[in-house]
Amino acid sequence: MARAKFRKTRRGPDQGETDNVEFGRASILVNGMIEPKPPNKTRLERSNAVPNPSVAENDLYALNSLQLHRGRPLEQLTVQIPIDYLRDNLPPGARNNTGIPYCGTPYIFDSPEEDADRRIRKYYRKWKEFWDKFRTSEYAFWPIEAENGYFVTAIFRMQKGQVDDPNFDPDANPNAEIPQVQSPLFNIVDGWSVVDAQRGDPARRRVNRVKDRIERIFAAEGIAIDPLGYKDQRVGEDERRSLPWVPPPSDGDDWSSGIRSFALVRQLLQRVLDFYCSERGYQDSFFDDPTCGWLNVDQVRHEMMSICAVNALEDMDWNARLAIECIENIHIEGVIGPFKADVLEPDDTDKHAYVPASDVNNPLRRVP
Repeated sequence: MARAKFRKTRRGPDQGETDNVEFGRASILVNGMIEPKPPNKTRLERSNAVPNPSVAENDLYALNSLQLHRGRPLEQLTVQIPIDYLRDNLPPGARNNTGIPYCGTPYIFDSPEEDADRRIRKYYRKWKEFWDKFRTSEYAFWPIEAENGYFVTAIFRMQKGQVDDPNFDPDANPNAEIPQVQSPLFNIVDGWSVVDAQRGDPARRRVNRVKDRIERIFAAEGIAIDPLGYKDQRVGEDERRSLPWVPPPSDGDDWSSGIRSFALVRQLLQRVLDFYCSERGYQDSFFDDPTCGWLNVDQVRHEMMSICAVNALEDMDWNARLAIECIENIHIEGVIGPFKADVLEPDDTDKHAYVPASDVNNPLRRVP
């Protein structure tokens, strides 16, 4: 199944351009040895079988972003591509029941209060591709960049409500009430949540702001939200936590929010797949059950890198292969100075992974 084209592309590259690309062969690390480049009398730029690398621009950009710096916050495209891949590779019945809307942007979700409605109308009005993700899917998972470089995840379970019968003829009986029939499209949010892995006041304010923007966006489109449909749980006298429960990050791990959004959607897609494979409909466990308490962000980042790499091979019609490039230093043009490549090495501690049942935040411990 061909992947859908992105409505928006990435922002400008950190270094280099894809205009006037020059093809060339490179040495490749194979089985621990550096092989010499194979002899070939055909210049690659003259080969009809090899697409121009610009066709893989988005996937290569996302891959490069994930490799450039371990602790660098992700961008919308870098989050969107791997999540779309997960959905696109579900079996048809589950895939057609699931939508991944395009990433929300700080232009909307971190905008001044007095300017929010104008920006919403400008950005989402008449955006058919975006709204089809909700209107044709029972489940929708929406990664949102709530602040620059910081992602939360909005989760939706949609329903088909009642609408006026389109076949009713008011001229035939002007005094008759218009009969109601089930909508052919999803038009009601039955259950939803905005999940932020962080804890405390900043996270609560961020979630409340995102909830407010989502309610305005849906109201402007005419999609109703069940007033009792928001899924959360009281965890203290003055605090409620959105469901499902997710493992908290360590201090200073804000950069991993995009990775955590991917990991959450991956687990929830598995729940949708379980419902499909067992021929069951929606279950309350979809929101109520906590996600896995163990989350190693490095392992998840490596999975996202692999998805982007394989997507790039597909873009090139498989006229490419994965290679290892030996480097010592990394330089990101206009962002930060050069640094040693070994900074990409994961920590040898559990600093970036939550240990289940290690404290009162045990996901299985229900707090009334």
